[in-house]
Amino acid sequence: MARRSKGARLYLRRGRPERGTGSVWVIRDGSKEISTGFGPDRREAAEQALSAYIDAKWSPETADRGTRDPADVLIADVIALYATEKAPRVADPVSCKGRLEALLAYWGESSLADIKRSSCTDYVSWRVQQPIKAYKNSSDAPRVSDQAARRELEDLSAAIGYWAEEHPLTRRPKVVLPAKAEGSRDALTRNEAARLLKAAMGWRFDPQTGRWRRLQESSRKNRAHLRRFLLIGLYTGTRPGVLPKLLWEESPTQAWVDLEAGIIYRRGRAERDHRTKRRPLVKMPGRLLAHMRRWRRLDVAAAKARGEPPPVTVLHHGGRALAGRIRTGFEGIVRDAGLAREVTPHWMRHTCATWLMEQDVPPWEAAGYTGMTIKTLEEFYGHHRPSHQARARRALG
Repeated sequence: MARRSKGARLYLRRGRPERGTGSVWVIRDGSKEISTGFGPDRREAAEQALSAYIDAKWSPETADRGTRDPADVLIADVIALYATEKAPRVADPVSCKGRLEALLAYWGESSLADIKRSSCTDYVSWRVQQPIKAYKNSSDAPRVSDQAARRELEDLSAAIGYWAEEHPLTRRPKVVLPAKAEGSRDALTRNEAARLLKAAMGWRFDPQTGRWRRLQESSRKNRAHLRRFLLIGLYTGTRPGVLPKLLWEESPTQAWVDLEAGIIYRRGRAERDHRTKRRPLVKMPGRLLAHMRRWRRLDVAAAKARGEPPPVTVLHHGGRALAGRIRTGFEGIVRDAGLAREVTPHWMRHTCATWLMEQDVPPWEAAGYTGMTIKTLEEFYGHHRPSHQARARRALG
């Protein structure tokens, strides 16, 4: 791990007689090294040169420009500014906070001058040995991926840029990222989606007998929120991070449902949309709207029986809002459905986009429905359209 900068200081650089060079006092400042031109017997003169260097470095002219050497700026200060002012306004503040904490754990005592290709590579090597914090047992928890480390370094680069806008730097360190993996856009087949939904309804598939076995009632109740998650995700392609926040009533700060109009507002009235994480409203299909209205009636009746107010969130555990994202429960239904472990909550979004393309829905309409850009939809899902490359196929007919 890179160490904290010690500031400008004198250092006696030993000479190399075989090359005809003598010893000389030099000024070390971060990654910079400036010769004073004075030998070992001219210590006082070297100290005066150091004093003049420091005075020039902090002269009024330099202060007015506001430029600072990266060696004099701690990464901890850069991250703190970004975390305070910018991170709360990004698309997913909670995830951003976690990434910044990981950066601080490694770079907290370093300066911006310590950022270089080798140190970025060392950071990735360190991160891929760390367990994912969301898992309770760190000994058998999966390790952080290099792509997660890449996303953290992207935040570091963004934080440096945000700092430099207010406090210009003499040079901007370059954050070197690991290679970007080819994005997976796998989707469920209709049969696989039905299997996953059946597991969420309290069934487990036995690969030995090829039959389904009914689980106990408590397991079925514990998976009620997963059934809702699956259906909303498959029918609308809404991002999995948005669904646990979905409210039954209008909100200025969270996603909510309008059952009368049949609309899901993926962001609150006062929330700002993000260029890379768009959250447009979506008009629910008739089947999903019928499910939603039924769920609301069930929630109200169950709360009345308990003598409690109705739950405010669409996804909940016995009336209590979910504490975090869906992970453990989703892994359980994937396992019980007999599907590959690679299936994640984000596959619902991929599946919705894929099914829309298979039905040849116009890209601009499918993009608006799912909250994707047309470019993303065409690049990753366009090949599923029946008309994909139709002219080329006819030409070679």
